[in-house]
Amino acid sequence: MAYKCVLYFVKYPEPGKVKTRLAKSIGNEAAANAYRGLAESGFRTLQELAGSEFKITVMFDPPDKESQIKEWLSGASDYVAQQGNDLGERLTHAFQKSFGEEACAVIALGSDTLGLKKEVIEKAFDTLQYYDVAIGPAKDGGYYLIGCKEIYESLFENIPWSTPEVLKATLGWTREEGLSHCLLPELEDLDELKISNKER
Repeated sequence: MAYKCVLYFVKYPEPGKVKTRLAKSIGNEAAANAYRGLAESGFRTLQELAGSEFKITVMFDPPDKESQIKEWLSGASDYVAQQGNDLGERLTHAFQKSFGEEACAVIALGSDTLGLKKEVIEKAFDTLQYYDVAIGPAKDGGYYLIGCKEIYESLFENIPWSTPEVLKATLGWTREEGLSHCLLPELEDLDELKISNKER
């Protein structure tokens, strides 16, 4: 039976191993705790998706933390270790696996997005009925969500990961391939401590 799959990409919240840019401002322990809370919030949002048509797969890293991940984010449909040397390879592997298991639509979602609502995820799947690719742009020039209804292996190739050019390069690829895309609401990732003028 075909299903809709959400690939939830997470890292085990070990101090010094996650949110290293944020840690420069608030310290390793605080940064790890901030990420932990945000990842848990995102996971709860995914669990609000109703019906058996949705499958939530936790794509975790590092591979040796599987038992801790399952205890931390319990209740997912599946748990799969990320495979690949960079994010592009990891995304490609995850999408290949899901479509190989008869998913009719797949979205990958980051676990450090501020303000994520289940309506955004539902809209992503809805737009895939009419568009080839759904993208949730992040304010830093990347994206917090990407989805499609069939595998496009080159979608994640030659992308300048961890730069402000990720979204631009991805949109350029869709145009070159003649694919349609829909942009979802722009959200923000937890990367750096932002201080307003009033707080200074």
